[in-house]
Amino acid sequence: MTLVSVIMPVYNTKEEYLRAAIESILNQTFSDFEFIIINDGSTNNAEDVILSYKDERIKYLKQENQGIVGALNRGLEESRGEYIARMDSDDISYPERLEKQYNFLTENQDISILGANIRILPQNRVLKMPQNIAVMDLLSDNCLIHPTVMIRKSDLQKYNLRYENDCPYAEDYNLWAKALMRDLHIKNMQEVLLDYRVYPENSTTKNREERIKSSFKVQDMLLNYLTDDVKLHKKLLEIAYSKKRKKSTLLENLFSIKNLYKDWAKYKLLTIFGCEFYFKVKEFACE
Repeated sequence: MTLVSVIMPVYNTKEEYLRAAIESILNQTFSDFEFIIINDGSTNNAEDVILSYKDERIKYLKQENQGIVGALNRGLEESRGEYIARMDSDDISYPERLEKQYNFLTENQDISILGANIRILPQNRVLKMPQNIAVMDLLSDNCLIHPTVMIRKSDLQKYNLRYENDCPYAEDYNLWAKALMRDLHIKNMQEVLLDYRVYPENSTTKNREERIKSSFKVQDMLLNYLTDDVKLHKKLLEIAYSKKRKKSTLLENLFSIKNLYKDWAKYKLLTIFGCEFYFKVKEFACE
């Protein structure tokens, strides 16, 4: 049995980035893996690039464009590994990534989903993720970088967990939330194992507003999981977000309207004489 299945969807990825991503997996120090590459209807030269690699560990799948969720779920269906490792077609896994994550999961049988820290390119900035992920941590933010994760496949099968289309561009966040709701344990290794590209054409950048709206939907699901008392929802959000807010000036504490996050401009925090109220623009509200 194959130990690890690496799943990487591809859609019109720039050749330079795609080659770097493929080679970073093929050059891993850990060798017992299958590399499932799903060409999700690319219209550029992605197929030629993929087929130029003659490595028996590559399992090439080609399909009409179904989007990231369809590609990922097909990868899960085709996988034979004991563990599922995610990879994006424009990122770079460090050579010991698979080995370190596999060893960690075999030594820690209580962990179902394992992520890691990243270095963001081209800024060359390290992003550290929280080590242990509980519901309140996930309520405040998506605490896992999707292309860094390795997942115990038996836990996905046991609880019938898959990627879903009802949270566009936050399909990973939705999966982590549902895993925690089934009492699965999630952790991040405290070391950098992947270079993560951020640029105008990648899906994270292009689909920002859809991702934010879907993230609110996941947060609403977590709030309803924690309690059906809607009066407590605001308090839970306040607790979850408090660790992310910087200290305010006296005037701001007395009365202010400001962004909760600098990049979530339509999600606001209103402060009136020390009493805080959260609100969001209607178009961002979860249905």
